[in-house]
Amino acid sequence: MNPVDGRWPVAATRDRGRALLRERVEDFRVVEILEASAEGLFPSNRHGGHVWMRLRKQSLSTPAAARRIADALRINTADVGYAGLKDERSISEQWFSVPSAAFSAAAVQAIDDVMLLEHTMQARKLRRGVHLGNRFEILLREVEQPHVPPDPFIFPNYFGQRRFGYDNIEQASNWLKNRRRRRITPFKRGIYLSVLRSLLFNELLGCRVASGNWAELLDGDVADASGNPTGPLWGRGTSRTLGLARELEDQTLADYADLKEGLEFAGVDQDRRSLVGTASAVNVVEVAPGQLMISFFLPVGTYATVALDEYFKLCDYATS
Repeated sequence: MNPVDGRWPVAATRDRGRALLRERVEDFRVVEILEASAEGLFPSNRHGGHVWMRLRKQSLSTPAAARRIADALRINTADVGYAGLKDERSISEQWFSVPSAAFSAAAVQAIDDVMLLEHTMQARKLRRGVHLGNRFEILLREVEQPHVPPDPFIFPNYFGQRRFGYDNIEQASNWLKNRRRRRITPFKRGIYLSVLRSLLFNELLGCRVASGNWAELLDGDVADASGNPTGPLWGRGTSRTLGLARELEDQTLADYADLKEGLEFAGVDQDRRSLVGTASAVNVVEVAPGQLMISFFLPVGTYATVALDEYFKLCDYATS
């Protein structure tokens, strides 16, 4: 069970006890952090063409919330901007943007399962990935053999279950083979390309976790800004790894030659992602026997479920 239903290994050598995740919607809370400066959010722009809204939503995925916002304001869903994706089975606070000419606080407040917390005028539409990360507050129930994570703690930076869904890998692979004959929306195309790049990254990371060298630099590794090794997000261009790291990369992904070639011809550029995820500002409280409240911050692109997998065998109600 995890990462991604046991397809890739965890790094933990200790026994991980079982724990229930998201038995109730309110057990999983996430707050999106846009900016950590002393001044807070970006300064408001009175003449901005967009309104940025901080919303609290419950049992509502980000795309579903964007559709409801668009319907309420009578605009196209493409006009609704957001920085990151949040799970449906959660209570989440995140930012959305809409054209200022269409904004109506009353209309937004009337949306089911959504509360408008604040809004500000900005010059530009909110774009994906501009946030710093997310603050999580997660209640685990029926916890066995609790191992309290330290502050901070590191974990293999896998892409999580949300990226792959139930059959996204198969669907994305089939589309890539027949992409010239199958027309799909740009949104779906982006999802399929992300799924396949994530698959290759997880394969390489899983190999290094199994070898015990996922958190250390090998000869020829490409390091991130923190000095941690990185893995490929496949696309056009030549891998920057050399030596032993390149040899391991080539061996691990040798069976995916067609997929790699397809990604290159699909037009995405090669990039790198850290093999090491870091959870910071970690706090753990036993709120009742067998119940742990765990809070922590994760930078953009990392998964809370993947981080917790290093300490608990999660039974996640969101994927059951």
